[in-house]
Amino acid sequence: MSDNQTNSGAVTAEFKRAMRRLASTVTIISTADVNGNRYGMTATAVSSVSMDPPSLLICVNQNASIHAPLLERGAFCINVLTTEHEELVNAFSGRLTGSERFTVGEWRDDASGIPYLDGAQCNLVCDIDTVMPFGTHSIIIGLVTGVRVAEGITPLIYADGKLAASQSLTTGHVRIAANLSSISEFLPQDLKSFRAKNPLIRIHLEEKVSTAVVSAVAENAADVGLITEGPKTGELKVFPYRRDRLVLVVPSAHPLAARDIVSFTETLAFDYVGLHTGSQINLQVQKVASELDQPFKCRMQVTSYDALCFMIEAGLGIGMVPEKIAQTYAKALDVRVVKLDEDWVERTLAIVVRSYEALPVAAKRLVDHLRRLSA
Repeated sequence: MSDNQTNSGAVTAEFKRAMRRLASTVTIISTADVNGNRYGMTATAVSSVSMDPPSLLICVNQNASIHAPLLERGAFCINVLTTEHEELVNAFSGRLTGSERFTVGEWRDDASGIPYLDGAQCNLVCDIDTVMPFGTHSIIIGLVTGVRVAEGITPLIYADGKLAASQSLTTGHVRIAANLSSISEFLPQDLKSFRAKNPLIRIHLEEKVSTAVVSAVAENAADVGLITEGPKTGELKVFPYRRDRLVLVVPSAHPLAARDIVSFTETLAFDYVGLHTGSQINLQVQKVASELDQPFKCRMQVTSYDALCFMIEAGLGIGMVPEKIAQTYAKALDVRVVKLDEDWVERTLAIVVRSYEALPVAAKRLVDHLRRLSA
């Protein structure tokens, strides 16, 4: 450590460097004024004061936009963040301002109108008891009036001027049933980021068609399901996951290869290569062809997108594939991607569970992770 104790500027600089060595849990302090306008800021200067009465201390810069409404309202909530909340840190640290900050994350209002973060490690609602100005900040002591605590311990840590990874202490086993599109388009990277933050949670993944995924979740053969919307889900809880778009893949020498966009009706003049029986793409295409009173000439059925694209490259038919996957194969194979001029090719992928509230802790953490990524 520097010995320039006589130079106040040097002491301040060294103090800042020293504080970078102090790892702290990241929180968001939230409040609302008497008109319901929300205010929030990230904070690491949070500490317990006493257990009797339960009380906390926070430090707020007197120039911060939250300072005046916080003191006027006399109440606030400390939202302790998890490793899933890095995007909230950016939103509440200057990227967004005012009420815009609350468009990131799932925010609710308690009975008194104080906003709190749903899915935080914990929420601590406080009434202001004491305010002590000191230097550039106000030291505020709050009496704790309400507490919500989530299962699992995954605090988001700030050290050395940046967010630091903290490994989840949550253990468990999650059974996932997912359709081919979610596995091929989104799930690999989503599970990779989940495993990086939750290394002690084991995942078992099984591919099924969407209708079978719904059955597996309903029958408790899977904790979490990923489907393409379409099958009846009954009493299952459904959350939006991602969106994709179907496109046409054709051999490079095909009559439709020179087109940028075609109608579905035009494609029915040609032989198709389709996915296996029960796939949501096949069911959708058959349904629309039936409504048009035209035959769907599916000459071959395969179980994967790569097999489908290889068959198309060989000139054995045309096929429908999610655009993200089609673009990948178009770079490697002698095929062309043609857009379809139809509204129904826009699809929603969804998460299905029997009951979110009844999920095991590990499965609930995965669902929260996937929902945040979808947002």
